[in-house]
Amino acid sequence: MVPNRNSSIVVTRTMVEIVATKRTTLYRMLEGSTLETALTEARRESDDDFTVTDLTMEHRPARLVAGSIATSAKWANDVKILTGHSVSLSNSSPGAALLIQDMDKIIWALTWGTGFHFLDSEQIDFGFGSRVVARSALPSEVKSLTKTVLDHRARVDRSSMPNGSTIRDLGVDGYGEVVSRIEAKAVIGDLAVGDKVILLRAADSLNVPLAKSPERLIRDLGVLAALSHRPVLPGLESLEQLIALKPQDSRVPALDDKLIDALLSSQTQRLGVSWPHERLDVYGPVMSAKVTGLGDRKRRVFEQAPEISDLIEWFADVPRQEILDRLRTVKIELHSDAEPQSNTLVSTPVPLRRWLAFEIEDDNQRFCLHDGNWYRMDDQYLARIDERVSEILAEPASLTLPPWGQEKEDAYNKRAAQVLSGYCLDKKLITTPLHSRGGIEPCDVFVAPGVLIHVKRGRQSSDLSHLLAQGLVSTDALARDENARSAWKKRILEESDGAIEDAQLKEVILAVGSERPVTVDTLFTFTKVNLVKQFDALRYLGVQVHVATVSPPPQD
Repeated sequence: MVPNRNSSIVVTRTMVEIVATKRTTLYRMLEGSTLETALTEARRESDDDFTVTDLTMEHRPARLVAGSIATSAKWANDVKILTGHSVSLSNSSPGAALLIQDMDKIIWALTWGTGFHFLDSEQIDFGFGSRVVARSALPSEVKSLTKTVLDHRARVDRSSMPNGSTIRDLGVDGYGEVVSRIEAKAVIGDLAVGDKVILLRAADSLNVPLAKSPERLIRDLGVLAALSHRPVLPGLESLEQLIALKPQDSRVPALDDKLIDALLSSQTQRLGVSWPHERLDVYGPVMSAKVTGLGDRKRRVFEQAPEISDLIEWFADVPRQEILDRLRTVKIELHSDAEPQSNTLVSTPVPLRRWLAFEIEDDNQRFCLHDGNWYRMDDQYLARIDERVSEILAEPASLTLPPWGQEKEDAYNKRAAQVLSGYCLDKKLITTPLHSRGGIEPCDVFVAPGVLIHVKRGRQSSDLSHLLAQGLVSTDALARDENARSAWKKRILEESDGAIEDAQLKEVILAVGSERPVTVDTLFTFTKVNLVKQFDALRYLGVQVHVATVSPPPQD
């Protein structure tokens, strides 16, 4: 039988089309970018080292930037100093970037070598890569990821499993974690590479096999654009539930404007002061907070952190265009004495912007300011957090604390300890090899055999964030560190005059003094996130966690 030559040619072309691909670094630029603005100013026109060429690809506008810069080896002078001999060597740093505008006016950029330096970082869509992975990866074939954990330790975790696993197995629980880099196997059948399993690497770009021919490359870009609008695959939801916006993101200026509006307004329901434990390196008890950088020489010292009403007063007469700069230059210092001195500083000064908690809905999306940075939150993610927090708040504590009137926190702690037949440990620190610099406060009130109570006045909903962090740090240390547990038992033995020889750790009560009950609606989203993470972490250690609202005494 003689083979059909035309059919053979078709098959051959199909095979070549599938094979003719190469792993490529691909960027998607933000909507509104152009072939001009997508590039840095230095790469928008040709010069002695680089050429800029406008062209068309499959009837679409495109621009190619290519070139190389030769630089002398920086270590040549070191060689001369050590040997007395001069060496003349140089490095060549070649690179290229190909920009293509699609039918929807979106700019795509393929880069080679140092070509990624040619792109204006302010115009890059940093979430594009993770969006593709979330809609195409095989959920059990995630090979590695990098995540930022938004808790009081502000750590960055990098995990890998060469044979592949799930996101959960790699340590992502979906609460307050931003995945910034991921590597996973995927199948995107409509790409030129076909139905074969491919490896995706996503960060601010996407590294993926793409067609080498112009016509098929344009089709590949269309496939990826369409894929970005599909639903997220089951098991990969956490990749998009919390997205950090880069400072250069085009949405940030508008969000900052809304922050300024809130600071200049009397409507502050979703604006508060929240302790930035991600930035604070507190190594001692906090007795006061000092505000610096306002430029008016007025002394501003607070028992804890200032309230949002104080900030609104400070900015009332500040020109609108100067407010964002003031948020960066004004700083809050924490001190171990009610009268701050240079030798009482117990933390690094932190810019005021990082103390703000703010939430806003814009274009049917929820954005939150946390630790000075903006985050976009998925509605399903918010609903899941609210459900978990509701469950946690519904669990009653084992003890009922006495009403809390106008008395200060230390006075209330002493009275509560007396009423509950417990012991007041407010500001009574313990030290361990890991906490020798300032020590840790186990709790405010201890009730035998194993209830630790942390107390905080809930003037603002954001006040709970400090209470949560305080409870997590101390309880985590007591549960995991034998030295801390030994020092704590010794402290209780002394406080009880020998009556309690074996202080236990069974329950932590986070007591919030407030006229209104603590509910899902009264908490900032990141406070909810930290509550869920603390609850899960301590339950894993066998410790019960409860939140209790301490109401004022009834009016006569």
